[in-house]
Amino acid sequence: MVGREFFVSDNVAVCLELIDDGEGIAQATEILRAGGTVALPSETVYGLGADATNASAVSKIFTAKNRPASHPLIIHIENIESARSFSNDFNVVAETLGSSFWPGPLTLLVKRSSKVIDEITGGRETVALRVPAHETFQKVLHAFSQVGSGAIAAPSANKYGSVSPTTAQHVLSDMGNHIDAVLDGGNCVVGIESTIVDCTVNPPAILRQGAITLELVNSALRHTGAVATEEFTGESRAPGMKLSHYAPLASVKLFENKVALSSYEEHCALNKISFVTILGSEDREIYARELYSMLRDADASQPTEILVLLPEPSDIGVAIRDRLFKAAAPR
Repeated sequence: MVGREFFVSDNVAVCLELIDDGEGIAQATEILRAGGTVALPSETVYGLGADATNASAVSKIFTAKNRPASHPLIIHIENIESARSFSNDFNVVAETLGSSFWPGPLTLLVKRSSKVIDEITGGRETVALRVPAHETFQKVLHAFSQVGSGAIAAPSANKYGSVSPTTAQHVLSDMGNHIDAVLDGGNCVVGIESTIVDCTVNPPAILRQGAITLELVNSALRHTGAVATEEFTGESRAPGMKLSHYAPLASVKLFENKVALSSYEEHCALNKISFVTILGSEDREIYARELYSMLRDADASQPTEILVLLPEPSDIGVAIRDRLFKAAAPR
């Protein structure tokens, strides 16, 4: 097992590349227990994990990402029973949605309990909780619950505001000199961040779109009488609510149809503007899974502009459009 001296220093020199096996999971768990940072695979994107109950460990997330301290983090736990202990009001909406979609790509914003430290919430009285579905993340959570808090804070493992990582290599290229380890669990199968639902308001509000759509949320809530709405502006009380986010270095231009896209390509060629075009996939689940890799690959060629054909605004296409509009927003 890796010695503790490799990861307790505040000045990380080497990022360990851990294999997704029993030894790798044990190493990741030991690093977390000792107050270090480990990038972990989830079904959504890779998360930069640290012990959610250790203020010093959590501070390393903010430093590595250059993330504003006021921007809240999501706590990942093994199951809904663990989630309840981090809230003093895990209400019927939270119970219903957690029971319906966990483990999975859904985050619930609930009233925090005394177990939640201020560094997680930015001083707010709410906390964001998620039970991830990725088998490797679940194994780490289970192992960490045996030797530590069993709660892992894990925002996306990239610099704040930039394109999220969906492979271990993405993490290494972004964060290799700033974190203790990355556990390689393969490519993320969903590819975009979790849906966030605020369960503390009436009606419940989706604060960030994801694979769990408004329609799915309201179908699950039908027997409760609650009807969720969407709220994407106002105070940034949950991750992903900033106007500009998920952004590559190049400017991003968005197009609703191929005719408009083709016309703009001609404009770029005529004016000698370097560009890369992303058409995505007609299968919106594949589009979501490959979105961040496509943005990263396009950016690697250092174009002036990245031109993107938007998907249809249905099912997960709504969330893809949200990410792209934020990637294209003024910075």
